Amino acid sequence: PQAAHDPCGEPETGDRVSRRFPANSLPVVGLLAILALLLGLALQPLAVDDAFITYRYAHNLAHGQGFTYNPGRPVLSTTAPLYALLLAAGAALGLDLPALANALSALALWLGAALIFGLGRREGDSWVGALAALLYLLHPLLWLSLGLETAIFVALALGAIAAYHRQRLYLTALLLALATLTRGDGLILAAVLAADYGLRWLVPALRGGRASPRDLTAGLRPALGPLGTYIAVMLPLLAWLTWQFGSPLPATLGAKVAQSELGITGFYAHTTYLQGLVILVRARLAQTPLYLLFGPAIAAGLFALPRRGRWMLLLVAWGAAHLVGYAVLGVTPYYWYYAPLLPALACTSALGVVASARWLAHRTGRPPAGWGLGGLWAAALIAALLWSDGALIKALEGPLPPPEDPVSKVLPEAKAAPYKQAGRWLHDHTPADAQVGVTEVGIMGYYAQRPMIDFLGLLEPDVARALARGDLYWALLRYQPDYLALTAISPLYAYDLRADAWFQAAYAPVEMVADPRFWGSPVTIYERQVPRTVWLEAEGDELPAGALPLNVDFGAQIRLLGAATAADVVQPGDVLDLTLYWQPLAPIEEDYVVFVHLLGEHERVIAQRDAPPGLGSQPTSGWTVGQMVTDPYLLALPPAAYAPDRAVWEVGLYEASSGRRLPTDDGRDAVRFGSLSVRPGGEPLHLDFGAAALTGYQLDRLALSPGESLEVSLRWTGAGPAQVKVQLTDEQ
Repeated sequence: PQAAHDPCGEPETGDRVSRRFPANSLPVVGLLAILALLLGLALQPLAVDDAFITYRYAHNLAHGQGFTYNPGRPVLSTTAPLYALLLAAGAALGLDLPALANALSALALWLGAALIFGLGRREGDSWVGALAALLYLLHPLLWLSLGLETAIFVALALGAIAAYHRQRLYLTALLLALATLTRGDGLILAAVLAADYGLRWLVPALRGGRASPRDLTAGLRPALGPLGTYIAVMLPLLAWLTWQFGSPLPATLGAKVAQSELGITGFYAHTTYLQGLVILVRARLAQTPLYLLFGPAIAAGLFALPRRGRWMLLLVAWGAAHLVGYAVLGVTPYYWYYAPLLPALACTSALGVVASARWLAHRTGRPPAGWGLGGLWAAALIAALLWSDGALIKALEGPLPPPEDPVSKVLPEAKAAPYKQAGRWLHDHTPADAQVGVTEVGIMGYYAQRPMIDFLGLLEPDVARALARGDLYWALLRYQPDYLALTAISPLYAYDLRADAWFQAAYAPVEMVADPRFWGSPVTIYERQVPRTVWLEAEGDELPAGALPLNVDFGAQIRLLGAATAADVVQPGDVLDLTLYWQPLAPIEEDYVVFVHLLGEHERVIAQRDAPPGLGSQPTSGWTVGQMVTDPYLLALPPAAYAPDRAVWEVGLYEASSGRRLPTDDGRDAVRFGSLSVRPGGEPLHLDFGAAALTGYQLDRLALSPGESLEVSLRWTGAGPAQVKVQLTDEQ
């Protein structure tokens, strides 16, 4: 009788079709296993850079170096501690970690699909369960996340939901705890299940007038044991992480927040979580218009959900809670952050197709037509996913679209091979204690096995704090690593340091790894050529010991409290450090530029740097009255600087728009201080002109009046060049 009035109900014809579903579920589970095996083998070479951070934790633990990324530095930088421990067991057995992680991901994807099928079959909806399992297993976003903890986390979450449906609360709590330890997002599902449990006993109690404290307590009592299990399972690992790192929360949380402020995401600059979802949809539609058929399938599935799909309500609630939570928190989006939405997408799509086929079969009285249309619809959805899976496989070796093409965001990047090669070069050609600076630390850090500095703040909390200030350059100045491995495009995102005179003087390229398929090719490895500079850090509002007090006011707005430098004797080619300590005296509306000049005899500028404070990361308009602002600078003394010479520092500020300098309290436009002796270098000058190299020069004077002549003597290698042009120009 219900079927006669319920368009989403299953009429007698549908019952007969439903009963024809194989009684034995092994064929479906076996088909899912075969598909997972084939896709897993085809995509085995796929590598996700972030996953290799967890691999290194596992490797270090298995090889007696502790549960750390950089041995001796207790910082929790993996978001998947339980997954890292699982991989460490494999590493202890001598297994290859990237291959093991990819195999575990493929196994977890099969298990998740089998759980979805089992949920549908148990609720008497085998056709929906089978189609949903296929759509889930074939979804390319899950395979693009191969090697990450994503597939294992989702499989554990699906297991918890399946156990909850069977009212096995202790098993639910166990699987939920394991999911949360695998990835903290498990807390979202825990909240969803807790809310569902509360509503299941609270609503009937309110309706029946049994909402007394005693009744409410009695309703809660069965959940106390599972809640205790959930806590008890998580507590040992959380306590151990707290003992090891001071907190069970990964340091990457602060880095991700800072990256979000700077606009660094897994998609394009300043992409929000919801915008990332739109990019993924656009990319899929660009691959094949068959993805358009998911829209009506999801809509029909949501319409049929209250009557035909109650078993998937928790999946939908979990996906919705995840989507809302990430959007509200403003989380920096990466494609694997959308994985918890996929079970709901697969199930509602499958329900929409099957429910529509049943409705059409009932309305037309022609079951073959209805089920035939449903079969074609299902085949089209599966074909769309297989098309994208094929694109993943092809992208591992074939050409890739440019980064500005949205399709590039749903394909594996070609950086894995050059990053791996660069990491192995670092491992084979650098000292074991050599510090290496990189922007993407995963693959290169895993294969290099060297102390790493990550310029995006995933490994060091102080780098994340610098990023929160907008300072991408701070980590390079602070650590000055022995080696740098940088891509050719935007090495530090907001700052291209390759044009920096200090960088050119301090670092020299020693190796280059090129791959025409990688948009950031080549990866260049640089070696530091000069001693590391040690900064004088200020504490509170006091100048550090050794700093030179100055107390010069600029425009009654800013006071230069003092300056610190490590050198008083320098040679051509040296890198010079200078730290300025500022204090705003009044609110500042203008963003001023700082100029730092090194003046030789006769006020010649022999080195300079003009930059906003902190290279733009600490604009003067953002300074707080009374605070001390530490502003470090590195300058390169040119290799051809004249020696011997005497030099002083000159510092001031000017408006970026007009160039007008801010006057000092004594009517000048700059302050001069310090004294440096410039002495001839121990190494001869060598300026390569191709056919010859200039190895030295001498001037008969350093100051020249109109009408006077200047004698210049040049020293060349070998016979010297055939012709020489000497030209006198101004400082600009």
